[in-house]
Amino acid sequence: MLNNSAKTIIFAIYNWEATMSKPSILDIVKSVFSAFIGVQSDTNRQKDFNQGSLKSYIVAGIIFTIAFIAILVWVVSVVLG
Repeated sequence: MLNNSAKTIIFAIYNWEATMSKPSILDIVKSVFSAFIGVQSDTNRQKDFNQGSLKSYIVAGIIFTIAFIAILVWVVSVVLG
């Protein structure tokens, strides 16, 4: 039989796994944006790697990169235009 502390640990692990959910679209956008500008915390980065799907972060990163390049091209064309 398990003692009370072992039962508590097993319950805590089970409860922790049950509460881990996929990040929402807004969470992915915030994470990619903060990483893009260089202010992503180590805690959030590790949470992203543990909970998120690599594919969703790659797609969001590509979209942010394309948007950044498009904005740069637009700004340069307005300034030189």
